[in-house]
Amino acid sequence: MKDFKFFGFKINTKNFLIAISLYALLIGVLLIIHNFWFDVSWYGVIIGTGFLVAIIIACELMKERDLKKDFPFDLIWWIFPLAIIGARLYYVIFTPEYNWTFLEILNIRSGGLAIYGGIIGGAIGLIICCLIKKQNILKTIDVAAPCLILGQAIGRWGNFINQEAYGYEITNPNLQWFPIGVYIENQSGWYLATFFYESMWNLIGFFLLVILLRKCKATGVCLGGYLTYYGLGRVWIEGLRTDSLYIANTSIRVSQLLSLILIFVGVLILIFSIIYYNKNHKNLNKVSFATKKSKVGERIIDNLPDENNNNVLENVENNIKINKDIINEKTTNEEKGKTD
Repeated sequence: MKDFKFFGFKINTKNFLIAISLYALLIGVLLIIHNFWFDVSWYGVIIGTGFLVAIIIACELMKERDLKKDFPFDLIWWIFPLAIIGARLYYVIFTPEYNWTFLEILNIRSGGLAIYGGIIGGAIGLIICCLIKKQNILKTIDVAAPCLILGQAIGRWGNFINQEAYGYEITNPNLQWFPIGVYIENQSGWYLATFFYESMWNLIGFFLLVILLRKCKATGVCLGGYLTYYGLGRVWIEGLRTDSLYIANTSIRVSQLLSLILIFVGVLILIFSIIYYNKNHKNLNKVSFATKKSKVGERIIDNLPDENNNNVLENVENNIKINKDIINEKTTNEEKGKTD
């Protein structure tokens, strides 16, 4: 079977079909377990799928920042557990009204994970791994950014399974259809499908960030791009949701405030990374040109006999003067001919 390309990714057809078949088999086994033994957390399955796809894509993108292709397999051991811990703690911190006990905090099966907490925890894991493995942190984050937003796009469908993260109620019958809205069974009504809006926003963001990663070699540019792009989408979508976390005793949505901060920081990172890259790139070009020029001069002089080396520059200057005199004489004669 021939390989095929999709959006610049070279995909082995045989391995792709095997992977799809194994995944379908896994889903089939989980369905059997779900129907005959105990409930399967499909939300967890979808989140796991997002992580798996993100790792595969990251392996292919590592070359864009001159990193080792298998480095994502080191990263995942740090990112995955710290992302789960961060997501849980973030949710617990901003829901103090529940009076959480320690055992309740540990019981993540009861629900309560926040994506921003997961991103913060995952970022801490990435930094720790890069320090241990002595890899460039910003370059690694540049590669991780498009993979992260793709994982988020996939993971949002877990909200569809759990019938959560939806928006305001849709009272207009003409708008009660998917993907504008989603029917929530325990509410017996149609609500804005905000999970779908964010999933599609993130999917588009994945393609944009991959293009940015490939076209712009400025270190940190994808980090700035992710913070800005995701922040813009989350500010808008969070305003439509009915299950937002709020700062205590205020009407300020935590995710909206954090998104605005991320947009500001992201724009600054974009500006500084591009300016820094262009400045260094120009200096490197000047050094490279000067080095090549000096090497050419050295080769010319080295190839001449030793007794002529001292007169090389004088001979060149004399030849230039002679050529100029010839050109001037021709110009003068042509002008006289026109006058006559």
